[in-house]
Amino acid sequence: MSCESVPGLEVVAEAETAASMLILCEELRPDVAVVDIAFRDGLHSIRELNDRHLVDVVVVLTDRTDGPSVMDALRLGVEGYLVKSSALPTVGQQIRRVLDGERVISPEVEQIAVRELGMFARMAREGSELRATLTPREHEVLTLIGRGLTMRQMATRLGISPRTVETHVAKLYRKLEVRTRVQAVSRAVALGLIDLH
Repeated sequence: MSCESVPGLEVVAEAETAASMLILCEELRPDVAVVDIAFRDGLHSIRELNDRHLVDVVVVLTDRTDGPSVMDALRLGVEGYLVKSSALPTVGQQIRRVLDGERVISPEVEQIAVRELGMFARMAREGSELRATLTPREHEVLTLIGRGLTMRQMATRLGISPRTVETHVAKLYRKLEVRTRVQAVSRAVALGLIDLH
C-alpha cells in the first residue's frame, strides 16, 4: 500500500482474514480499517466493526464491483469504496481524504451505485403498481406461498377450499408473470411485496 508515504498515516497491522482483522482492530483500535470484501465474511466484518465501534472509519479496497456488493457495503455506511485496479497507487491519499471527512468512492463504483439505485427505483415503482392490483386475499395467499405452505395448508389457514386457493394462485402467477412457486416468491421479494424474514 502507498500509506507509509502519506504524512500522518501508519499501517499498524495487516490481516489475512476478516476474523483476524476484527481481533486486531479490537486489540489495536486503529482509526481506520481497510477491508477487502472479497474476504469470506468481509461484509459481515464491516457490520461488526460498526456495531462494536472498533474503528472510526471503514474503507473498502477490493476488486468486487458487482452491484449487490457495492450496495451492501454502501448501506453499511463505509466512508470509502476503492477499486484496487484504479486506486492502489494512490490508496494512501484516498484514505487521508476519508480521514479528513470526505466520502471517497471510485468513479466506476459511483456509476454502479447509480445504476443499482435506478433499478431499485424501477422495482419499487413496479412493486407499488402491482401491489395496487392485488386483492387482500391474494396478498395473504402470496405471503403464505412465501412461507412455504402447501395448497391444502393455505386452504385450512384461510378457511377456504383448496380449489379457491388454486384460483388465487393462478391469478397471482398471471399478475406476477411467473409459472412456478419459486419464481413467484423470488419476484414478490424483489418487488417488495413480501418479506421472507
